[in-house]
Amino acid sequence: MKIFVVLPSKFAGCGFYRQYQPHNHLAKQGIDVLIGPGLFKEDDTFGVDADIIHMHKQYPDDAGIAEARKRGIITVMDFDDWWHLDTEHLFYKRYQEHDVTDKLILMMRSVDYLTVTTELLAAEARKINPNVVVLPNAMDMNYDGCNVKRVKEEKIIFGYLGGHCHTKDLELLRGVNNRLNRNDYKFRLMGVDGSEVYNHYANILSDSGRMDKTHFDWMGKADIWHYPQFYNYLDVSLVPLVDNKFNSMKSELKLIEAGFFSKAVICSNVEPYRGLLRHKENAFVVNKPQDWVKGCKWYLDNPEAIKDMGEALNETVQPFSIDRVNEKRLKFYKDVLKKRNTNSSQRSGRLQVVDG
Repeated sequence: MKIFVVLPSKFAGCGFYRQYQPHNHLAKQGIDVLIGPGLFKEDDTFGVDADIIHMHKQYPDDAGIAEARKRGIITVMDFDDWWHLDTEHLFYKRYQEHDVTDKLILMMRSVDYLTVTTELLAAEARKINPNVVVLPNAMDMNYDGCNVKRVKEEKIIFGYLGGHCHTKDLELLRGVNNRLNRNDYKFRLMGVDGSEVYNHYANILSDSGRMDKTHFDWMGKADIWHYPQFYNYLDVSLVPLVDNKFNSMKSELKLIEAGFFSKAVICSNVEPYRGLLRHKENAFVVNKPQDWVKGCKWYLDNPEAIKDMGEALNETVQPFSIDRVNEKRLKFYKDVLKKRNTNSSQRSGRLQVVDG
C-alpha cells in the first residue's frame, strides 16, 4: 500500500490533524506514506506513484484528480467542516467571489471517496457523493508537541485558543472578565499574531482594554508543531461556539484537545460538542449567556473541580486517540484497495486457450 498525501509546505491545523498526524502515525506502523506539495512535477508531468492519493478540501486539483483516476489511483478528499459558509464567516465573501463552494462540490463528485469528521457532516456529504467515511479528529499524544506539563502559576488561568474565523463565537465572552470581580484568576489569549482579528479577540477578553495585566494577558503565536503546548499554560479552556448550521458541522476538536491534556472546560451546549458534554461531570455546560460568568465563578469557588473535570474529560475523549481512529482509517484504505483490485481483475478478464 502506497499513500500519497497532498500537503503544501506551509499548513495549519487542518493539514496537521487531518493529514500529517494520522499519516505520520501510519508510516510508523510500516505503511508506505509519501507527503508532497502537489501531483505534478515542474515539467507538468504526473509525478506520483501511489495506490491512494489523499488531499484536503483546501488543496483541490481537478487535473490531478482526473489523471489519478485515469491511472487507477484511488482519490480521497477530506473535509473537516461544511462547504457552505455562514454569511458572517471571515471567508464568505471570498467564497462568493470565486465560486469556491460550487468548485468544491464538483471536486466532491469527481473523487472516489470523501472522509469527514462527524456523522452530521457525513449526512451532508452523502447528498453529493455516496462514498463517505467518518474519521474523527484524533490526538497523537506520543507526538513531541503534545507533552503534558502544566507550567505552575499562582492564579487560575482561563484560556482561549482559536483561529481567525471565530470572531462571532468569541463575542459570547464579551464582558465576562469584567463581571467576575475578584483577583484569583486571569484570562489568557493564545496565539496572538498581531492581526486585526487577534487584536479584536484581545479587546473582547480584556473588556475593551479595561482589564489590566493581573486579569488579562496573552501569548504570541506558535506554529502547528508547538501549538498544543498552549494547553500547558491554562487551567480551564473556554470553548464558545455560536449555534448555527455551519458551526454544527465542525468537529469536536476543541474538546478532544482539552481532554487529552486533562483540562477542564466551559463549553457551549451546541453541536458538535453536545454529545460529549455532561454538566459538572466532565464540563461546565453553557446554555445561557450568563452561564459563562457562572462557570468561571464555579471553578474559582471549587478549584478541586478543575482537576476532577479534566480527568473526566480525558476519559470521555479516549475514543479519539490516534491509535483507535487510525484502526478505522487503515481498514478503510485496505477495503478500498481490495475493492479496486477486485474490480480491476474482473474488468481485465483472462485468456483461455482451448486445444483444437
